[in-house]
Amino acid sequence: MDKTDSRQKIYLLAIAVGLVAGLCGAGFHFALDQALVWRDSLPMIVEHWPIPGWLFTMAIGACMVWLACYLVRHFAPEAAGSGIQEIEGVMEGTRPLRWQRVLPVKFVSGWLAIAAGLVLGREGPTVHMGSAVGKMISDWAGLSRHGAQSLIAAGAGAGLAAAFNAPIAGIIFITEEMRRQFEYNFVSLHSVLLACCVAAIVNDVWLAQGPVLPILVDLYPQAIPFDLILFIVLGIIIGMFGVLFNRALILGLDAMTGFHQHHADATAILFGAVTGILVWFIPDVTGSGDKLIETLVRDHLALGALVVLLVARTITSVMSYSAGTPGGIFAPLLALGTLAGLSFGLALQYLLPGVTAHAGVFAVAAMGALFSATVRAPVTGIVLVAELTGNYDMLLASALTCVTASITAQSTGGQPIYSLLLQRTNKSQETGSKVT
Repeated sequence: MDKTDSRQKIYLLAIAVGLVAGLCGAGFHFALDQALVWRDSLPMIVEHWPIPGWLFTMAIGACMVWLACYLVRHFAPEAAGSGIQEIEGVMEGTRPLRWQRVLPVKFVSGWLAIAAGLVLGREGPTVHMGSAVGKMISDWAGLSRHGAQSLIAAGAGAGLAAAFNAPIAGIIFITEEMRRQFEYNFVSLHSVLLACCVAAIVNDVWLAQGPVLPILVDLYPQAIPFDLILFIVLGIIIGMFGVLFNRALILGLDAMTGFHQHHADATAILFGAVTGILVWFIPDVTGSGDKLIETLVRDHLALGALVVLLVARTITSVMSYSAGTPGGIFAPLLALGTLAGLSFGLALQYLLPGVTAHAGVFAVAAMGALFSATVRAPVTGIVLVAELTGNYDMLLASALTCVTASITAQSTGGQPIYSLLLQRTNKSQETGSKVT
């Protein structure tokens, strides 16, 4: 740490970062909740209108996604997508962090895209906004590069803590996922700790929420050896699925690059219109998937319906991330993991009736496993799912599934998704083109 940046100063600024990042994250969450309440009430609102409801949602979706893409394209291209790869680039010194543009564009465009129904998570925007808050406060305080790096990392962790009310996951995410960029020392680590805790407190005070995805803690009271073997099998399957998902996401982004460059407005309108139609007719294949996860674990669909929904949401996830708007992939991955785990559990019940446990336990384990396979951050995946669900009885099963999925993904040649996205970003910078 630079001598001009005292520990006490950095700690006080980290608290300020956590406070502001927590306000941004909680405000973003609140704004999205209000939009989703309005969207759920649309059928009643348009019931007596002279036009079909699906036509209205199609028009609204087209307008919202177009405006989100327009703001990103013209004011802050780096705000597209999750933003986590941008933060890693900033901490490596290869990317700028223009907080004056990122903060407003990420908030407004992210709200427009997610509220429209694109399959995106709120955590990407909140993490990126949190890092922008860290940069803003470090600029105002005149910190050295090392001090600024600490606050940028602290803000990113605080953003994740606020998005999911998961402060421990926010801390671990910075030290695990950003281990190559994070300048690990006593002061930087404690800055992240302070910011994440403060952001979680702000989130609790504003939203008064417990676990974001509460799942019954007595769902799986005790593991038995045979079940643990099944979790390892599930981890292998999820690991391979994670590799395929990453490749599909990159292929989708590559396929859309030319359209974004030459037909940007038409592409955004088309994506928004299709999303609006799906919101009306098949809402389960749209949105981040928070409510879907709770519903699926509580009321299981038939195996065939789960598989169809898994395929459909995989397609809409890739489509949505390729749209060029702000939005994260954590929440969509959690929903896909839930679908894959439930499908696995129900298939086992058909093949081995009476032998396997409640199918819901595989859903909980697979939530973190797909995240681990895709992001390659298994410890974050384990802790994140525990904090999200409030189900700590599943820690052993989740750990087995997550580590198996991560090892499988690595062994089959897969690369972490944010490394792939950062490579694309750096390559586009070299060639002068724009990619998400």
